[in-house]
Parts: sequence; C-alpha cells; structure tokens
Amino acid sequence: MGNTSKSLNLKGSAAVAFLVMLFNAIGGDYFFDLNDDVLMKDILSGAYTGVPEGHNIQMLYPISALISVLYRISGALDWYGIFLCLLQALCVFIITYKILEISKDNKLWLMSLASSLFLMLGVIGAHFLFVQYTFTCGFLSATAVILIFTHKEKDKNLYLAAVLIAIAYLLRSEMLLLTLPVVMVGILIKWALTGKEFMNYLKLLISIALIIVASQVIHKVAYSSTDWKDFTDLFNARTELYDFQYIPDYAENKEFYESIGLSESEQHLLVNYNFGLDDEINADTLWAVAEYADKLKTDEIPLPAQLRQAAGKYLYRLRQVSYQKSFEYPMTDFPWNLVAFILYVGVFLMYLFPKNNREKKTSLLAIALLALLFACRTTLWLYIIVRGRDPIRITHPMYLMEIVVLLGMLYLRAEKSLKIALGTLAALIIVSLVSIPNQVFVLKAEMASREKMRQHYDALYDYFADNKDNFYFIDVYTSVSCGEDMAEGETFFSEKMFKNVDNTYANHDLMGGWASKSPLTEKKFKAFGFDSMQDAILLDNVYVVQNKSEDIEWLTDYYTEKGYDIGVTQVDTVADAFGIYKVSLND
Repeated sequence: MGNTSKSLNLKGSAAVAFLVMLFNAIGGDYFFDLNDDVLMKDILSGAYTGVPEGHNIQMLYPISALISVLYRISGALDWYGIFLCLLQALCVFIITYKILEISKDNKLWLMSLASSLFLMLGVIGAHFLFVQYTFTCGFLSATAVILIFTHKEKDKNLYLAAVLIAIAYLLRSEMLLLTLPVVMVGILIKWALTGKEFMNYLKLLISIALIIVASQVIHKVAYSSTDWKDFTDLFNARTELYDFQYIPDYAENKEFYESIGLSESEQHLLVNYNFGLDDEINADTLWAVAEYADKLKTDEIPLPAQLRQAAGKYLYRLRQVSYQKSFEYPMTDFPWNLVAFILYVGVFLMYLFPKNNREKKTSLLAIALLALLFACRTTLWLYIIVRGRDPIRITHPMYLMEIVVLLGMLYLRAEKSLKIALGTLAALIIVSLVSIPNQVFVLKAEMASREKMRQHYDALYDYFADNKDNFYFIDVYTSVSCGEDMAEGETFFSEKMFKNVDNTYANHDLMGGWASKSPLTEKKFKAFGFDSMQDAILLDNVYVVQNKSEDIEWLTDYYTEKGYDIGVTQVDTVADAFGIYKVSLND
C-alpha cells in the first residue's frame, strides 16, 4: 500500500523526530540532569585532569575511551552531551519507523504516527531536555525490543538490536542488566506468538551474552592496574554504603566504629561525604560500615517485612493517577502507569476478540505471556523498591520497557483485531495529549528552578575562574545544593549543555564523592603539586568551599584529632551562599 511505502515511513519518522526536537527547543535549554553527568563530562573532556580521560569510572571503558578521543579532536564541543542527545533522537526515529513499517492498514499507520509523536511528547517529555545517561540506556534497550518485535525474516533488525544493547551496556551496564529480563521476555513472546526463527532468537541471546562478556573483559583489562583495581573495590563499597545502606550514628555504635579504627571526626567525613580528606579511609572501611548497616537494617526490619512494605508501595504506584507536580519528586508514575494499564487491557482484548478470528491456543498463550510479563515487571519493581533505589531515571525506563513489549504484542495481533488495536492506540493518544500541558508545566517549572540554581553556581564557578592561581576543595553536599540559602523553588546543581562550553583544566575538586581517591584524583593532585588533600588544604593558595549557613567545626575537629593546631577563617563569600575558608596552622 502506498501509505506504508518506505519513503513515507522515513518521512513520517523524520517528522516525529524533528517535532520532538522542536518541542524541546521551544521548551528551553538542554541540561545534564544530575551532577553525576557533569563530573563524567569533566573527566571525559579533560576538565578534571587536564587531559581527556578514557577511564570515566561510571561507563565501561570502550565507550568512554571513544568519547574521550572526540574531546581530543575538538575540546571546544560538548561531545558527551551531543552523544546522549543523538542517541535519544535515534531512538525516537527507529521506534517510529518500525511501528510505521509494520502498520499495513492506512488508519493504523496514521494512528501509529500520532501515537508515537504524542507518547514522546506527553509521556517521555521532559527527559529529552533533562538528559541522563541511565535513562538513555533504558531508551536504547526499549528501542531494541521494538526492533525484535518488528523483525521479519532476512531483515537486519536483530543485528541493530544487538548493537543498541551493546551501546546501552557500555553506557550504563547496571541499567541494561536491570532491563535485560524484560528484553528476554520480549524475545520469548515474539518467538512464542510467531513460532518462527527460534535459532535466530537464540543467536541474539547468545550475542547479547557475548557482548556482555566481551565488554567486561575489555573493561577489566583497561582497569587492570593495581591502582584501578583498588579503586574499583572502593567504588563498589562506596556504592553499597551510600546508595543502598546508611551510616549508623556514632554515639549509638561507638564500639563498632572503634573496632574498625574510625574516630568520631573520621566517621563525620562519611556522614558529610568528604571522606577524601582522610587517606586512611579505604575500601575496607566502607565495606565494614556498609555490612554493619545492612545487618542493623535487617535486624530492625526482617526481609519478609521489607517485602510487605515494598508490595504496598508497589500497589500504590500501580494505581496512583495524578498530574506530575515536578520533574522528579514527589514520585511521578503518571502517565506511565496509565499507558501501561491501557496496553494490558487492549492487548488482552485483542487476543480474545473478534471471536470469529480467534484461535483458542493462541489466546491462552497470549494471556499466559501477558501474565509472565507482569510477573517479570513485578519482580523487578519489588527489587528496586526493597533496595530503596527508585528514582525516575530507573523507574521510567522500566515503564518504557514494559510499554514497548505490550506495543509489540499489539502490532503482532493488529491485522486480526484491527478495531481494538485502533481503539487502544486512540486511548493512548488521548492520555498523551492530556498529559502534554502537564509536561509543559513541568518543563517550565524545572527550567525556572534550574535558572535559580545557576545564579548561585555560575557565580561560584566564575569565582574559581577569576582566581586561577588558587585551588578550591568543595564540600560534597555544597557542590549539590546551597542548603539553607537555596532560593524558594531552587533545585540541585546541574549544568547546561552546549552553552558556554568550557573544558579547560579546573582548579577545584570535591572533598569526596564517587571519583574520590581514584587514580584520576591522584593525577589531578600531582599536577597541582599535592601529596594529599589533608596536606594540600594547609597550603597558602588552597581553600575550602562550604555553604556559609553550615557549621564548619567538623573540619577543625578533624585536624585537631590528627594533631594539628589550626585555625579556620572565612576569607570571602560568593553569591551570598558559599563561604570560602582558609585553613592555617597556628604559630
């Protein structure tokens, strides 16, 4: 049919991708969603160590090395931001093209075009402007699922799906592994409902396994030096402690802390995340605290009770329907959960009706596969809720994975149950259209919030640039927010993409965080002539930055306990929010 020609599919897909990007351009500036992406960009670009680094820490080595090479070619461009945005645009194009390609009926083609556009705008929406590598990984994985469901014999879909999964794994391995069970369920559903190409799908699964193994081998070789191995252990311990556990109170657990040789002032460095100050805090220290905290948590709330609590939260999030009040918090499940619900109902009905075109075995099989998909998503959701890590950069990709599998099932059945398919897509379009004004509200509110944040942090980073002969160690939580000096509605620190790109060597560093104590930190310190943070802070041209509203007595306590007689003086204030402190030895 003319409407489903390759040329028209290409034009329709390009139009959707263009309109999504246009919507974004009208909505405001592109931002790295979180400060993590900013530090990753600084490492890749050379702003952190002075040279673009392939050892990005958060990504697997092959892809971070590639991006660092681009920065070596031209350091004036925001390659990391360009890379993430291009991947998202590619996902929009591929998803749209593939569902148009499989839509043989004219009405279905038009509804598919409209549903793709409005789902991108009304559901994914703000993620296109507040870009985060974890969400992008999930988007790539979801696109691979669409390729699998629209695969036909002798096309290249499965090859492209494997490539996207490879990129996703290199970009954010943990997120890809979290989505992988849904990918596998999708492969099973496609094979079970078509009964064809078992060997090709088996080859795809083997390819995915080989991709994961090969990526890990290359990554481990790149990080095989003793320094990187030691840091990787510390990084994993830090992740467990700060992302999944907590730091027990010192007074209530003094005996434990003394048993691992951690004083109260040193424990406070864990609390305020500034553990980079103390060279004696290592991976063993963080593992010990994490394991102790896990034991306390398990003793306080047994696993069965944790599962019951998680089940309650899970069921609430399934049925909770209300407009988003902000981009991330409070929890933002709508319209994702409603879209998934509509698809479950629509697909269920499609495999039951019309009766004259129904095969009993196929219907029962489809219902069983729907149940399997729901069981898979339930297991994954309970896992992330129990672990206490359910931000939208994780939950929204999980919804997206579920949605694309359901869409795949819809299109497999669309020819035999066209009216219900059209009705289901119409319902999706309505929900998405209704959600677009809310997405616009969220975008405007988040942009305003980030502009307030930039007024503070632009001033701080301008201050660093104006004092290039000095070096500044920033309290970790100060690097994220202004604390009590935050303006009403101000959000946490992030950075604009593509504007005022400055990848020059930065004369500042965090006092802790996920890159602290890495070989990159050592490289940066050596470039400035530092042996350690503890000693460097005592030098004449080195300063500490902290929110002026916060007490800095913790720093005095630490040095006093280490045997130093020091004084801490506030020598400057920036943006009426940040205190610049000089730590000096008393005569």
